[in-house]
Amino acid sequence: MSGTTGIFLFRVWPYLALVLAAAGFLVRLIATGDQVPAVQRAVPRVRELFVGGRRWIAAWVLLVGAHLAGLLLPGAVLAVTHARWMLVALEVLGFAVGVAALAACVRSALLHARRPARAGWSLVADFGDAVFFTFLFIGIVSGLLAASLHRWGSQWAAVTMAPYAASLVRGRPVPAFIEHLPLLVRLHLFATFAAIACLPASRVALLPLALAHRALAAAGRGLAAAARPVRAWVSRGPLSWLWPEREVRWLAKPRSDEEARRPLAKSAAWLQQISRNPGAAAKHTGGKAV
Repeated sequence: MSGTTGIFLFRVWPYLALVLAAAGFLVRLIATGDQVPAVQRAVPRVRELFVGGRRWIAAWVLLVGAHLAGLLLPGAVLAVTHARWMLVALEVLGFAVGVAALAACVRSALLHARRPARAGWSLVADFGDAVFFTFLFIGIVSGLLAASLHRWGSQWAAVTMAPYAASLVRGRPVPAFIEHLPLLVRLHLFATFAAIACLPASRVALLPLALAHRALAAAGRGLAAAARPVRAWVSRGPLSWLWPEREVRWLAKPRSDEEARRPLAKSAAWLQQISRNPGAAAKHTGGKAV
């Protein structure tokens, strides 16, 4: 691998993938701000096609949990796998979880391909789903092949992948930990970050989008409730100081509504009298009838 390619894959690409994922999710969150009911209506269908029941959810949760445990607790993994039988049991369990995740991915792809045509799904969204599941499939398959061909990954990953992940978190990536690892391992790492970058473009992103809109709505209600005392104090305090309406003294007493209507009623009666008897009206006013 050339130096430029290694620098991009192991120094730039992880951060670029996370930035793309965050930016894409923010754009979709803003774009669906006035489409929250539509997003909520699509959630059950997305969950049925791309997540599945409890068994498939358990497979994804165990897969993510196993990777996080290996990255966050490498010392504990090394201590547990010190015994030979524990190492074998952990490898078998991890491989079984990977196979279950692969089955869940294949199930979602088949259900998506068999869906009825013209079911309200756009071509752009189909493309986003295809790209996301392609990288996800490559990541899972490469991980299973690496576990089969390069055994005891739970041990060597604790001294290679975990320090590399820690260097990424610190903002000073050290590619030396992984640049000499087998091709399947590096492919697994690249495909994982690629799937993360493409996640906001897929329909799977509707699940966290619905949660984000719900959280924003709850936060808005909380902010509105917290602002009520402040608004009341402003109306009683600074607002009354700037515009002391209660202290205004009128020069003349304002007329009531009933008093304001009386001149209008008299004028209307007088005009009606003129129309009926112009001579009497002229005599009453001391003028001439015209």
